[in-house]
Amino acid sequence: MFIPGIVIIITATCWIIYELLLSTLSSYLLWNSVLQFSLTIGFFLLGLWIWSFLAKFIKNYEKIFIIIETILAIIWWGSIILIKWIYLYLINYLFIFQIFYLLFVVLIWILIWLEIPLIWIFLNKKYQNFQKTIWNLLSLDYIGSLIGTILFPVLLLPWLWLTYTAIAVWIFNLIVSIIFIIISSISTKEKIKLLIINLLGLVLLLWMYLFGIKKIEKIWDHFFYWEPIVYSTQSPYQKIVITQRWNDIRLYLNWHLQFLSLDERRYHTSLTYFAKKFIENFSGKKLKILILWWGDWLAVRNLLECLSKKKNINYQITIVDLDPYVTNLAKNFPLLVKLNKNSLNNPHIKIINQDAFKFLLQNKNKYHIIIADFPDPRNIELAKLYSTEFYSIVINHLKEDGIFTTQASNAFFSKEAFWSIYKTINFAINKKGTTFKVVPYHTYIPSFGDWWFVSLILWNSVNFYTWTQALSGLINFQFDKDYITNLQNIKINSIENLIIIQYYVQWYKRFSQ
Repeated sequence: MFIPGIVIIITATCWIIYELLLSTLSSYLLWNSVLQFSLTIGFFLLGLWIWSFLAKFIKNYEKIFIIIETILAIIWWGSIILIKWIYLYLINYLFIFQIFYLLFVVLIWILIWLEIPLIWIFLNKKYQNFQKTIWNLLSLDYIGSLIGTILFPVLLLPWLWLTYTAIAVWIFNLIVSIIFIIISSISTKEKIKLLIINLLGLVLLLWMYLFGIKKIEKIWDHFFYWEPIVYSTQSPYQKIVITQRWNDIRLYLNWHLQFLSLDERRYHTSLTYFAKKFIENFSGKKLKILILWWGDWLAVRNLLECLSKKKNINYQITIVDLDPYVTNLAKNFPLLVKLNKNSLNNPHIKIINQDAFKFLLQNKNKYHIIIADFPDPRNIELAKLYSTEFYSIVINHLKEDGIFTTQASNAFFSKEAFWSIYKTINFAINKKGTTFKVVPYHTYIPSFGDWWFVSLILWNSVNFYTWTQALSGLINFQFDKDYITNLQNIKINSIENLIIIQYYVQWYKRFSQ
């Protein structure tokens, strides 16, 4: 039973890893991780139903099992590339892409779940014990599934990422196929033929792993990014790409644009507008600033430019970013260092690589200025950073005369998401009973469109009217009819009900059609 047991564990490990792999890829491409994981699991169960119908028609089970393992190996290693290429051509027809993805999932699950009855038939024929066969099959299958669910998030995704993880799964599938060929009862001639095919596949795999996949990925990157890639790496959290064409420098995280150097000043000036006004009017001895998730650190540059004019001020800027790869890149990569004016190497800056929510829960310090520049709320991990629970914690860390500013997504296409953020901040501050002013505003950025921000001002001495006139050519505090919605119809975003994901996905659908 030892060798068949190894076969069962490996196959179970492979299919659970691939289920997680496909769900993760679709979440990156289509956002809304809850929906994508749910659809993948749901159509996986549909494949389970289909195989239960087809299995009874299979006769030459040993040979069919070997062929299925070989087909799965080929499909698995190439599927990530295939899905990404299809995405390139259907990026403006996401509903069609979603249908293609789900049909592809069903095809894979049909093949995967044909493995189980085939293994069962083999074991039952070998041991002639129905009860023992069922027990061994299910128990070892569950063990393999547990191994896969641990390996994927802990080792495979952080270190091999998507395509190389698919190739690793292919390796194990070919190993299973070779083992099964050896222990099967098929003729020697058939064994030799199938072994040659699988060994050739293994050689091809090694070549792809060492050389081929890099070339394929470069071709895909060329079509996706358009501009020449000057830096590309994979961190445990995300794919990081920097492109450059003349003076046009762009940073992408998980294929999503973070900034374009030609117009990033408009965005970061707006994001730091109230913070800079606060610094200009600050008269205390020590100023404490907290920055949450500022991957490019260009806004820190703006704050340091303002602070350099205050000769008698002592200050400390604490930066909290989950990914050390990004902060190290901003500190050391020449293009980013030049853009951010070497801001991260300033002695007044302290960098903490930690989840922002966790940091605030563990930290007891209070700050004069807190600025959040999180990615848009496209999944659960990000949506919680726009929740009433998070904003309540932020308010607890603000001094009595403090300011908090957050980016709030695209102004025109995601107005529901913006007004949810605005309403959620108001709800959080009302619970605290604090004197405040919540200020929504927006600015036009050519690379992103009209972008919204929300500032929470606890500073009682602020001359708000004077402030709002200062950058009227760049920052707009007025809202056209297209931007306004009935707040009564907008729900507050909370951890219990992360409605902002739904609002944001509605924007993405409108934008893509």
